[in-house]
Amino acid sequence: MAIKCPECQNDNPTETLFCGNCATKLDAATELSLTLTLETATNELGRGSLFASRYEIIEELGHGMGKVYRVLDKKLNEEVARKLIKPEIASDRRTLEREPSCQARQIFPFPLPS
Repeated sequence: MAIKCPECQNDNPTETLFCGNCATKLDAATELSLTLTLETATNELGRGSLFASRYEIIEELGHGMGKVYRVLDKKLNEEVARKLIKPEIASDRRTLEREPSCQARQIFPFPLPS
């Protein structure tokens, strides 16, 4: 069963907190669920490691609340950045709800390094 976004009408998975299309908070999402990504210890992820069945690690770009990786998205066949938040932070609902708005305020004028 999908959750329809009230803003853009996009269908989203039931466990999603925010719309995958426009990032609007979805009211029907009430419970957080751990994903396979969170169950993989980030200290085990090195070059060539695969997580969430689609992202292949190229390199670590930075860390803080978790780690940011430059990855190859096997489904889209393009390089993207993915942040893996530490499980102890990811389990804090308020922190997760603030994260998209914090990221939206950041402007990165440069593409990922090649």
